[in-house]
Amino acid sequence: MSTPRFVVDLTDLLDFLEQFRTPMGVARVQMALLEAALALDEEPLFELTAFSVAQGRFVQFPAALLLALIQGGRQGGRLDEPAWLALQEARAGACRAGAPFVFHPGDRLLALGLTGRNPAQLRRLREVRQAHRVLVCVLFYDAIPLATPEHCERSLTRSFAEHFLGLCLQMDRAVAISACAARDFRLWQRRMLPHLDIPVGVMPLDARFPAMTAAAPPEWPERLADGRPFVLCVATIESRKNHALLLQAWLTLLRRHGDAVIPDLVLVGRPGFQAEPVLHLLQAAPELRRRVIHLQDVGDALLAQLYQRCLFTVFNSFYEGWGLPVTEALAHGKIPLTPDHTSLREAGGAAAQYFSPQSEPELADLAWSLIRDPAHRQHLESRIPERVRIRSWREVAEGLIATLSAEAPALPDPVRRLYFPLGERIVFEEPAVPDLPALMTPFSLLHQLLCEGEGWAEQERWAIGAGSGPVLLRLPLGAPAPEGLVLTLEIAASVTVPAQFRLRVRRPEEAPGPWLMEEIPTGQLQLVRLEIPACQAGDLVIEFDTGAPVPEEGRRPRIFFTGLMLCTATDQAAQLRYLSARSGIRSPRPA
Repeated sequence: MSTPRFVVDLTDLLDFLEQFRTPMGVARVQMALLEAALALDEEPLFELTAFSVAQGRFVQFPAALLLALIQGGRQGGRLDEPAWLALQEARAGACRAGAPFVFHPGDRLLALGLTGRNPAQLRRLREVRQAHRVLVCVLFYDAIPLATPEHCERSLTRSFAEHFLGLCLQMDRAVAISACAARDFRLWQRRMLPHLDIPVGVMPLDARFPAMTAAAPPEWPERLADGRPFVLCVATIESRKNHALLLQAWLTLLRRHGDAVIPDLVLVGRPGFQAEPVLHLLQAAPELRRRVIHLQDVGDALLAQLYQRCLFTVFNSFYEGWGLPVTEALAHGKIPLTPDHTSLREAGGAAAQYFSPQSEPELADLAWSLIRDPAHRQHLESRIPERVRIRSWREVAEGLIATLSAEAPALPDPVRRLYFPLGERIVFEEPAVPDLPALMTPFSLLHQLLCEGEGWAEQERWAIGAGSGPVLLRLPLGAPAPEGLVLTLEIAASVTVPAQFRLRVRRPEEAPGPWLMEEIPTGQLQLVRLEIPACQAGDLVIEFDTGAPVPEEGRRPRIFFTGLMLCTATDQAAQLRYLSARSGIRSPRPA
């Protein structure tokens, strides 16, 4: 058996770099992994692809351009700098006009984040998986929007729940960044799909971020220019990171021991969700205005100097998938203070200093012990090498490949991870995502799994549209239908152009039937009924040809699918239930 290729889907990272330049969190992990895996002086570990919206397929992406984007992002700077704009133009051009990526059987298609937020991209993942027997693999970071929805925007929690379910219906393997994240993945995957058991491995992020060689020395913060001591906290300012607890602890120390003794506190991170209370506290307390320095969009070179010059670090949070700033502090030989929960014990090992979660007194006392006793702090620092091992990112990438190379049971095709409900209506509406702890039903995404071909448009609130390009529905039949089937399609025309299209049915293991013609007036919804002769178990495929533009309008007709119902020809009760509130049925005529 040949060694599988490892193909990385860059779409998620490229979308991030289009909007931001200075990486944080997930983007930093992706960039470090890729940079190490594509090192010019070693054999590349990954092939590269990205989803092209313009082409509607995965295309090749040049490694040299990716490395240049990573280098430019890690340097930091303005989004409108000419050099960065040139890189962005090259990125857009590579995605727009790249050559199609050729997948091989057995390839591991690896998403370094929760990729596929574009429905067309998820469709292509399914088609690549089916056509080439590619294994779809996902690097899983955390279940923060599900585990702590109170610290996320409601829209993020709802979209994450839908997207996580969609990926669980399609992925073959997951690799979590910690044992804690792996447990959370299993928990939420089984809550959503209890009959499924997606293999999940663990790839710890116990690595030092690459050293940054800047073209010029980074500009040192003015308020630290006199060499004053400081303590460092690297984290997006958002409610989940609970900077409020840290600031209260710093207020306690300042009021208890005075400005002359307590060092400055440097916060590195852009404001995020519910940052307002922390920003208000920074301005409302005079002591914090004097002694807390907030920095944003810090490049890797300056960040490395901040780690090197700080006394120690603090990283507080309600929940973490790993805790990169904890490991990063240890990699720079500095002691991190962090709460003892979720994955933070994995990130800090035996070298970090832990306090009880959300205990401001313990945090203040632990910080004071390191401030007042430099010898104690230096002793703890000297023991870091013997207490934790910091790997290279190349080792992390090689570990990821080893995890994904291991044999694992094959999973069903996506559409067969749910049973197909004969005799029940399948809606094509935008899926409803309830508030947690209730979870969306997996069947609310079934219609998306049925759609194949490049002609499908994005999901709309009430339907999925289809225009130019191949469009088909693939309906799985789990058992033979010797008595035949009845398929009713709910199809509407756009409000501006009538729809004229052809459709035909391909029964399992048989040639396609004849084309049938259908017309739908402008702005009308119509039920199209198809009687299908006896067939075997397998995939029942309905192909659509939406035709050429309407001559008098000069515009291509659009059809919209709002639902369907498939039942056996003898199930009169199901047909009556379905049709009781619907009318306007007629059979299409031969083309």
